Amino acid sequence: MSKQANEPHVTIIGSGVGGLCMAMQLMRHGRNNFTILEKADDIGGTWRDNDYPGCACDVPSHFYSFSFETRGNWSRVYPARQEIHAYLEELTEKYRLRKKTRFNSELAGAKFDEKSQKWLLTLTNGDTLTTDIVVTALGQLNRPKVPEIKGQDDFEGAIFHSAEWQHDAPISGKKVAVIGNGPSAAQFIPEVAKQAKEMTVFQRSPCHVVPRNDEEYGAIAKFLFAFPAVRRAYRGLLYYAIEKNFTVFNEIKNARLLIKLFNLPGDLTKIIADHFDEQVTDPKMREILKPDYPVGCKRVVISDDYYPALLRENVSVETTGIKQITKSGIETQDGQVHEFDSIVYGTGFASTEFLAPLDVEGSQGVNLNDAWKDGAEAYLGITMPNFPNFFMLYGPNTNLGHNSIIFMIECQVNYVLSCLDKMEAQNATSMDLKPAAMAEFADFLKARMDTSVFVKECNSWYKNEAGKVTNNWPEFTYVYQDATQAAKEEDYDFHGTNQVAAE
Repeated sequence: MSKQANEPHVTIIGSGVGGLCMAMQLMRHGRNNFTILEKADDIGGTWRDNDYPGCACDVPSHFYSFSFETRGNWSRVYPARQEIHAYLEELTEKYRLRKKTRFNSELAGAKFDEKSQKWLLTLTNGDTLTTDIVVTALGQLNRPKVPEIKGQDDFEGAIFHSAEWQHDAPISGKKVAVIGNGPSAAQFIPEVAKQAKEMTVFQRSPCHVVPRNDEEYGAIAKFLFAFPAVRRAYRGLLYYAIEKNFTVFNEIKNARLLIKLFNLPGDLTKIIADHFDEQVTDPKMREILKPDYPVGCKRVVISDDYYPALLRENVSVETTGIKQITKSGIETQDGQVHEFDSIVYGTGFASTEFLAPLDVEGSQGVNLNDAWKDGAEAYLGITMPNFPNFFMLYGPNTNLGHNSIIFMIECQVNYVLSCLDKMEAQNATSMDLKPAAMAEFADFLKARMDTSVFVKECNSWYKNEAGKVTNNWPEFTYVYQDATQAAKEEDYDFHGTNQVAAE
């Protein structure tokens, strides 16, 4: 019997960065018995869906890439959306992953059958599948969040979310409203400002902005990056350059003291303050655009042209709350009506609703919605009690405010691979996280979170409606890397005898 016939079948949900990473690493480790389920007709996840003007990455290109698939021909420090998507497409072709992907197949629900030790998957079209292992790679930023505003269905112009950009909407020479000013909005606002006759940004609260210092790579840099050893060394430098910024997000007094004592470059708080002072000199605009909350409490915007865009003559920033949307525009709480041709929501994503709208039922009839009624949580953001052989990539508390999510995803993929190895070594068909392991991790997470800036008084997409931070990792990333090197057998219960055949 072939090795593949003895391997458990893995179903990966999603073909974005996480799903592709999982698939590639399975193949690199000689595990080819897997299928990718993708709801759309192409790969790419968020880099497929988000094609708004100015869409780009907030992490340097040489670190927003897989460590096992570095790329020497990045065009610039911060890659545009098109270049990242092209990189993912190149890898898809290299590993021939389209043949392993079932497109236009959206998962509706999953149920674990304790008798067969398999997962029954139901698609939105009614099809059903069985699999041994489920790995979700849905991301945290895949469901656009549109606020409920009175009258929004009455607006007679174009109205849409940035993640669903209407490229035929009237922008050039028109009056445009932007609701929201988060990281995505900060990228498209400068581009829209160049085209619109007038643009009004409706701001609920200002954001901290760190300069991007983006530039194209010159011929010499590109020549050097052709050598893998140079790319590895540069990635190492990038890692430490951005990892030290975490000291701003947590009460790590000794680390901050070292930065000040040795006058190390890159004090993020000072960089942000200097950037603000340099670009915003008008007293009225300084009052409007200066945040009153600590750096990192909300996502930090990385941009060179956000402030200059807001200071253009054809741009205004409105801080009065929105009362309603009318047929021709927006009425603010003071009764003033602003007329617009188009309205763009830059309001982010439903980031705390992990795996929504999936209906997932684990062992003993435990429903995921019930397990997460007080907020999503998972061991290392990957596994949960009563959900055997169910793994998440970019799950609860694995988001970062300072480093590359690809680094975290690679850690999670390595952990899942180690779980597969553990099951094989135990001759088991399933492994289930022990409640004690989850409780111990939850205590660790709470203790570290209580010292972080993420719990401070500000509204952010890191928190659920109850104020619980469900998104961010409250430690250095090397701590997470160490914790995910390999699964600990004592954390899991192993069940069954490995008599799995390929589906």
